[in-house]
Amino acid sequence: MLVLLAIFAFLLLAGSLFPWRFMAGPDPIAAAVHVLHSWNESVGQSSRHDVFVNLVIYIPIGFTGYLWAGWRSVTARTLLPLAAGLGLSFSVEVLQHYVPGRSPGLLDVVCNTASTALGIALAAVFQVVMESRHIQWRRHSSIHLSSALLLLALWVSALGWPLHAFPLGIISRVRVLLRPQPWNWLDFLAGVMAWLVAGGLLSAVSGPRLARRLLPLLLPSLYLLALVSPGHTFTRSNAAGALLATVFFCLLPESRRRPAVWLAWTWLAWIVLSGLRPFTLAAEPIAFSWIPFEDMFGSNWMESIGVLLQKTWSYGAMFWLFAHTRLSPPVSLAITTLALIAVEIAQRWLPGRSPGLTDPAIGLLAAALLWLVDRRFRDQRVLLPGGRG
Repeated sequence: MLVLLAIFAFLLLAGSLFPWRFMAGPDPIAAAVHVLHSWNESVGQSSRHDVFVNLVIYIPIGFTGYLWAGWRSVTARTLLPLAAGLGLSFSVEVLQHYVPGRSPGLLDVVCNTASTALGIALAAVFQVVMESRHIQWRRHSSIHLSSALLLLALWVSALGWPLHAFPLGIISRVRVLLRPQPWNWLDFLAGVMAWLVAGGLLSAVSGPRLARRLLPLLLPSLYLLALVSPGHTFTRSNAAGALLATVFFCLLPESRRRPAVWLAWTWLAWIVLSGLRPFTLAAEPIAFSWIPFEDMFGSNWMESIGVLLQKTWSYGAMFWLFAHTRLSPPVSLAITTLALIAVEIAQRWLPGRSPGLTDPAIGLLAAALLWLVDRRFRDQRVLLPGGRG
């Protein structure tokens, strides 16, 4: 978990200093003093977009830091990752004095520290839920609940990102939805596959019987969430696919609702198929980016976070499905990584795509996160009512 924490910290540092071109600036001590006295200046320069992004990008630091320090006291588990987030953010703001076009300020440090605290709170809740002996989710403890629960949380986050506190555009989005729309088979398949995988994850967490009742309840709730999310494209084709998958899952025999080999390979096939869009060849091969996340660092961070959430959940689910059926984690990781690399190579000849190492890196990080979370809680056993294991 410490290695993963260091990787997240490095990615935040690299993204905050992009495009990695530096200039002469003030003395480091003077730069640090400027950050400490820049509250009014930073408040005046920051937009809502900047504040919102800074309030979420350090969540992985707090989350992984808290789980890494889980064997320490509650105070240490809280203060260590909080200090790491604060120190990293302050260092970034000092270094941004030497990056053209950056506006370092104390508001960013405060927001990043609050983001770290939010990650700590989420990890604490996650740990309490995983260690609750009185909660009976399923009757079999052979499959770890932690990674399945984390994947479900990532899925919901991807659907809702970025959720507006006041969905002012919901009426216009409903009007667009009610207009005639061309049928899109890819959107339909996306709905089918995502909700079949969600059903498998729910079965791992709650058991197939309870999952049969929960999945139909999630359908309207999550599509309402997607409707008020400006970052999610809501189509009737996708909703029809989700509805069909939910009905199919509920009609399956109880023994068939658990994650199976066929679902793992079908999800892999869908990831490959969606990665080959638009299914036409470019006249000339596109340059391959050998620097992971370079395309995201140079894009709008709000959009990049949404893409990152979606891909982390998708690629993590691929690894999880293979690792929790009949294949070992190393083999599952190899299948996931090789499939993503093959798609990226093919995208060199697909117009409008950005081939590179970003997607394989996301798949690797997602698999590492799920494996480490499972390892963190591998000794937890969910008890049956009455205290029987």
